[in-house]
Amino acid sequence: MYNLFTIWGVFQTFIPSKSIDFIFSFVLIILISFAGYKFLEILKFPASKIVGPILAIALVQLTGITFEIPSIFKTVFSIVFGIFLGLRFDKKAVKQLRKLAIPTIVISLVYIFITLGYGELLMRISDMDQNTSFLSVIPGGVAESGVLAVSYGADLAQVSAFQLLRYLSIVMIIPLLTKTIIIKVVNSKSNTSTKSDMTLNNQKFSEDFTPLNTMRYAYYWLFIVGIFGAMLFKWLRFPAALLLGAAFGVAILQLSVKSSFKKPPQAIYGYSQIGMGAVIGTSFTLESMRMILSLWFPMLVMTTLILTTSIILGFVFSKLFKLDYLTGLMSVLPGGLSTMIVLAEDFDVNIVTISTLQLARLLTAVMVIPILYTIILG
Repeated sequence: MYNLFTIWGVFQTFIPSKSIDFIFSFVLIILISFAGYKFLEILKFPASKIVGPILAIALVQLTGITFEIPSIFKTVFSIVFGIFLGLRFDKKAVKQLRKLAIPTIVISLVYIFITLGYGELLMRISDMDQNTSFLSVIPGGVAESGVLAVSYGADLAQVSAFQLLRYLSIVMIIPLLTKTIIIKVVNSKSNTSTKSDMTLNNQKFSEDFTPLNTMRYAYYWLFIVGIFGAMLFKWLRFPAALLLGAAFGVAILQLSVKSSFKKPPQAIYGYSQIGMGAVIGTSFTLESMRMILSLWFPMLVMTTLILTTSIILGFVFSKLFKLDYLTGLMSVLPGGLSTMIVLAEDFDVNIVTISTLQLARLLTAVMVIPILYTIILG
């Protein structure tokens, strides 16, 4: 009768040791990433799917164990992120952007200048290269910035460290400031009409975008077109080709058909977030951590500047476009679209305005700014 050692010996005979090492390493990455995600989910930590794997893989690698993820997975995750980004840009989003055209244009222009200015400043106060400095301050999410870093050949660990610190600062500091200071100030100056107006806006929003045609196309067409767009942009050597090509293809498809598409399973996006978190986590080696720790001053300066700028910008937006301060603030914070929507629901402010301007910020960060950057500074 065969025992486990005999079976393992036969297994090693037919499968090369390198393949065995790869399979073991890959399974271990999956388990560690999933454990990191689950741990933060239990703690109800925001963006646990992306932040959990980053922290878990990074901590393991700091012990001296190193992992490597094949480039094909980076390609797949980039395309999936592009497809889901393109899904945000549908007919409903276009109507939102039209209603808030002036604030949308203003926020896009503001973030273009802020990103170029802060990227130049970061390059001057550190020894980081131009691409890494620029992507470290771009107002996208941690995952999107990671995808762009891979596309531009920037230092993934440094970009992710800056983006992660900014994100954590926003999701931890801003809610605390809101609960302890901002709400008290807002309540002392607000009146009952403001809240009723916001409720009316949300009701109108839900009525305006009730689908008239119940027919829906199969969602797999979105993936077919997204993959085609990614490959086309890569063939054209477009900046951040996989992400932008997939997003552009899906957006055009959605806007060109009369009926809507069935929503793809959200689990696909969730698994891609975990996977991208693992990819980012593998960039945090002992050597890269030493380099990041040497950048503590630039990281502190840039995070403080971005938070301060956001708070001031929220005040300016609220005054300029006659919004309540919390709506203005959460419309401009570079903390992620889904995170800001969750915070908006928690603090009972205008979700329509916030989601629209956050979408404009995200599109500017991952589509407009990289193209302009390539043209102006490339």
